[in-house]
Amino acid sequence: MNDNDPINELITTLRPDTLTEDAYRRRRSADLARAFQTPRTPHHLRRFSMAKRRPLTLFAVAAAGIAAAAIAVPQFVSADPTTGAPIAAQPSGVHEVPAQVTTGAPANTRTILLAAAKVAAEEPISSGTFWYSRVRTVQMVHVAPLEYKAELKKLDAELKAEEARFKDKPAELEAARKEFKDKVDALKTAELPYTATRGDTAESWLSLRNATGRSVKNQDVKIEFATPEDRAKWQQAGSPRLSEDDRPKTKEGAPEGIVSIGNDSLTWSSIAELPTGKAALKAKLHSMYEQGDKRIPLALYMWQTGADLLSAPITSGTRAALYQVLADSTSQLTSQTGVADGKGRTGVALETTGPDETGAAGRITYRLIFDDKTAKLLELAVIETGKATPLLQQTYEAMGYVGDLTAKPGQ
Repeated sequence: MNDNDPINELITTLRPDTLTEDAYRRRRSADLARAFQTPRTPHHLRRFSMAKRRPLTLFAVAAAGIAAAAIAVPQFVSADPTTGAPIAAQPSGVHEVPAQVTTGAPANTRTILLAAAKVAAEEPISSGTFWYSRVRTVQMVHVAPLEYKAELKKLDAELKAEEARFKDKPAELEAARKEFKDKVDALKTAELPYTATRGDTAESWLSLRNATGRSVKNQDVKIEFATPEDRAKWQQAGSPRLSEDDRPKTKEGAPEGIVSIGNDSLTWSSIAELPTGKAALKAKLHSMYEQGDKRIPLALYMWQTGADLLSAPITSGTRAALYQVLADSTSQLTSQTGVADGKGRTGVALETTGPDETGAAGRITYRLIFDDKTAKLLELAVIETGKATPLLQQTYEAMGYVGDLTAKPGQ
């Protein structure tokens, strides 16, 4: 198709974001917070931008997550991402909310957050040329990419034929285009007959001193099935590829500007200047909230912005103040101790909820796990109540300052 073809543009904007390379790895739980507040409008879909939030349907079709109640951890069955051949069953890196890893009862959230603030305040001041992070992202697969694109091209060809047929009949032409959009929406929202996840690891060396940074994305790509039955259903469907691109990609250059989606004033160059006092930081965050569109509850905004800041190189004073601010938001935040992340590390889970795509309240849980001994972020997860597999899980395997592009924290 011609790059300037409006139908090509339509297909580009309608394709699910599992097919957009950077979007796949960079989607954030914060995006969902905004997404679930808006009606489904598939014809408004667009490619992901760090400076803008995604519309609902980019995530609605992937809706599946950790159940709010205690559930046993399933065995995930891996498949070779290139050949599709199954690999022996092994414990998944994706954790639900199982009883055996939740060792504590619901805790006093405010007390926990204030204790974390004290730990953060006592953290030694550190710095470096680069901010290093290694993040493992696991998320639901909701389309078989090659099959999806083939069907989309077929629909495109059908529409072009209809446009030629009805070029002098405006009413019929409008009806044909509406039918095309309806078919694409149905294709996009169709459920796979099996449950599978795609995981990959991204490393980045973010330059903090005007040096050239580096990122290595799409590492260690793995497709996993929730159960042997899901793998069997995938095989019955013809064992389609579930990952479009499995090759690692290295990129050098400056980081993208925005640290927290929707908060344009929080840039990599400005976060070091954030207030280190509770009152000042709270005022700053509330001001940013008021300047936004305010389509999400304040508690959810504080959660998602706090999560973004905890994964960034903020000062120990700002980190301490952030926990204090979150402690003031506990009317809509809950916590649970002894919760395991994707690496099996245990910490405190800080949660809030939001509506699902239909507007049903409390259907989506946003979970942040932090280490109460170090006050460091361990994991973010987006959960749909009653489901057994995370919609999105980002595990922060390592973070910290380093001196050069070959170094990693602790080395």
